[in-house]
Amino acid sequence: MEKFKTLIALNDEEEAKSFTEYLTGMGFECLRVADGAQALELALQEVPAVMVVDTDLPVIGGQKLFQILRNNPHTSRVPFMFISDSVANIKGFRAGEDIFLARPLNMEETYARLRQTLSERGSTASKVIEGKLSHMPLPDLIQFLHLNRKEGELKVTSAGKTGSVQMKDGNICNATLEGTEREKALYRMLQWTEGGFEFTPGTVTSPKKIKGATGSLLMEGMRQFDEFRKHQDEFPGPNAMLKLKVEQAALPKGLQPMIYEIVQLVRANPRLSDVVERCHYPDYEVLRTVSSMIAKGVLEQEKGAEEGSAEEFLTTDQMISIREKIMGRFADISGLNYGKILIVSTGSSIMADFLNECRKIPGFTTGQRSALEEIALVNPLGEVGSFRLYGGMDLVLFSIPTVRNMGPLWRSFSTSLAGLILLWDDDGKDMLHELGSAKRDILLKRRVPVAHAFRGASGVTAAKTELGLKPNDPVFSFTPGERESVNEVFYSLFGNLVKEDYAGV
Repeated sequence: MEKFKTLIALNDEEEAKSFTEYLTGMGFECLRVADGAQALELALQEVPAVMVVDTDLPVIGGQKLFQILRNNPHTSRVPFMFISDSVANIKGFRAGEDIFLARPLNMEETYARLRQTLSERGSTASKVIEGKLSHMPLPDLIQFLHLNRKEGELKVTSAGKTGSVQMKDGNICNATLEGTEREKALYRMLQWTEGGFEFTPGTVTSPKKIKGATGSLLMEGMRQFDEFRKHQDEFPGPNAMLKLKVEQAALPKGLQPMIYEIVQLVRANPRLSDVVERCHYPDYEVLRTVSSMIAKGVLEQEKGAEEGSAEEFLTTDQMISIREKIMGRFADISGLNYGKILIVSTGSSIMADFLNECRKIPGFTTGQRSALEEIALVNPLGEVGSFRLYGGMDLVLFSIPTVRNMGPLWRSFSTSLAGLILLWDDDGKDMLHELGSAKRDILLKRRVPVAHAFRGASGVTAAKTELGLKPNDPVFSFTPGERESVNEVFYSLFGNLVKEDYAGV
């Protein structure tokens, strides 16, 4: 009999021990852990045949664990057996594959349910179509599925990236790839020549977001790829910085919707690679439209903008380390898909200057409100931008004006907090005491790394006293127009986050 690898994560140690001993005696290979964080780490390493999970696990709850592993391509097909003291509504629960049992448990019944699920999973897995893109290009594979009127999910991997194409009755319903979807994601994947694929039959219930016929979509995707290769030397480089030459209000009415979207994106994120990445339209169409807007004088490329290879702000290893630290230490993060960096300043002017330099950092997205200086200057409260970390986690920047009597509100703003940045300038020197009080209040509720930065010519001795800094603690001088000074603030914050043992409180 096959030894099914079973990962067991139950709250009660005695129950977990009894469960493990019983299943081991029935021929299962059991891996036992004590909390959700350990279960997550081991599941990603071992990819078990089945997960036996308590809904109420410490560190990472059973339902959060379920959502994380279900969204990971390596563990998305692992069935779950949930054990609970009461009935629970679990989002994404797959009747017929996943199991829900309420205590008290009957071991014989539990074993029978596990065997049934694993048997059905083995039967389904035998119907999976898998192979290498070098043997069967993606357009040919999709055409094959189309002609055979297949329904299910096609997962494609290449160079560390994973995308999927949902098909129903042989037609493409949607495509997703690292935060993009629809034709944009599909056309990107059609360019892949190396990697692997796996088609799993099943019912597709997601809405149809791609409306075109499958054959037409494939032809258009390959046409755009060929056109890009012919004209890529005519487009600005990915690291080019764009600038609006006309006021948005002066644009005529009735233009293509893509033009208005590009205008908004340039205001928020002037780097061309960011505009292409965040625009909803396919890459070639965006590049062609940007080039046309430059030729017609709507946009211009800023002088002195680098045209070489795009620099890295954070390496993949650094992003993974930051993501793992957030996942492992801050258990209250909703769905573990984002962390928050709180920015507290002595005024909206320095906040606007700081965000303006952040816009130039590769991979940074400015929030819609904070992209408009006229709004950012009068209302700096709220989400102002984000970094996208490797694996789909967002690191959100959240701005709060330094105002009096905010003490009772800090707790609500510190949810999911992973870092704190304090900004002040010469005009805000009289608010340093207030800034220090805010820092102490926040750190009482959650211990996180802090970065300090000031703008101006004055010294920092008084500021260090008010902010409770030690003589050797770094304070960064922030100069508008010098992105390197902003980079140093984030490098310090991220370095301390990864290095120190910050535990959620």
